[in-house]
Amino acid sequence: MLHLNKFMLLYIGVMLFAAGMASGEANCRYFWVVRDGLSSPEQVDELLSRAQAAGANGIMVQVVGRGEAYYISDLLPPADFSGFEDPLKYVIQKAGPMGMEVHAWVNAYLVWSAPWEPESRDHIYHTHPEWFTAHSNGRSSTSYTQDQAESVGLVGATLSPAFHGVRGYITDIAVELAENYNIKGIHLDYIRYPNSSFGYSQGELELFQLATGSSPEEDPEQWGIWRQQQVTETVAAVRASLRSADPGVLLSCAVMANPYSAASEFSCDWQNWLNLGLVDFVCPMAYTSDPERAFELAAVTTSVYPEKVVYGIGVWNQTVSNALAGAQKALSFGAGGICVFSLNSLPDGGEQTLRRSWGTGLSPEHGVSPAYFNRVRVP
Repeated sequence: MLHLNKFMLLYIGVMLFAAGMASGEANCRYFWVVRDGLSSPEQVDELLSRAQAAGANGIMVQVVGRGEAYYISDLLPPADFSGFEDPLKYVIQKAGPMGMEVHAWVNAYLVWSAPWEPESRDHIYHTHPEWFTAHSNGRSSTSYTQDQAESVGLVGATLSPAFHGVRGYITDIAVELAENYNIKGIHLDYIRYPNSSFGYSQGELELFQLATGSSPEEDPEQWGIWRQQQVTETVAAVRASLRSADPGVLLSCAVMANPYSAASEFSCDWQNWLNLGLVDFVCPMAYTSDPERAFELAAVTTSVYPEKVVYGIGVWNQTVSNALAGAQKALSFGAGGICVFSLNSLPDGGEQTLRRSWGTGLSPEHGVSPAYFNRVRVP
């Protein structure tokens, strides 16, 4: 009789999982749910009903947007959710019986984007102005108007990945959510520099000088490597803390779809995160409405650990059918599922289109990645 050791069984499980993903049906059938859908129980009920009709088995719920909490937090000032006591608790109570996982979506470095300053004096915008990244011209990301921010590729006030205090801030939020709520995962968004023109606050430059003895101008190659390391260290810190707080909570990230420009332009080296086992899966934001570009992104995003890619599509800027073309290509390459941005902007009738396309079935299976066997220990 053939006896298989546990590693061989794991390997067989991985291969069967990957083969199932290549069949064209999505294992993870997710929606992103933007925070403006959390204003009342009635609105949540309507959104979850649509997700269920579409055959979804998971939702990414934005519970930390502009540095404010859509849950009961001891760390963050509350957002305006006067419609009910605790939006996240309500979502979990409703979504679970409907067969949907709930992942807590957290904007990591981006903490403010409104045209006015935060009212709460406890907001990080006010308590730690020294933690924000700056443009290469020395201007802090907190000082841009919305029009000015758009001209430099900035969404809003953005924390610097280089500061240890920032890593602690993001990690503490993730742990608070994992310990206090029955969530399936933490989903980090804006886990990147705004672009290559940012990272130039005085504090950031001093840290780089201390680490390398150089300035960005003197050693641009090392500057790029160092910036990637700062973001990766945040992800590693969250991963390590979640393993301690609740090992069953998954960690995922929303990432720029092209892994090469994600790393070089935004210091978001997500393929390396998969390789190191720092994240359980990623959601590349392949929001293009150009079919040819969508096929290119489907190929490049699934080139490494495809089963750990939940391919992100946008339905606010195109028809659902058009958005699904690239997603189906990604599934054919072995992608682990699809995540739709967003449930809030899903056009009428989109539920049926999705259900026909991405299939139906049981809860997601988060299979063991081959990266498991080469995973490094997180400090």
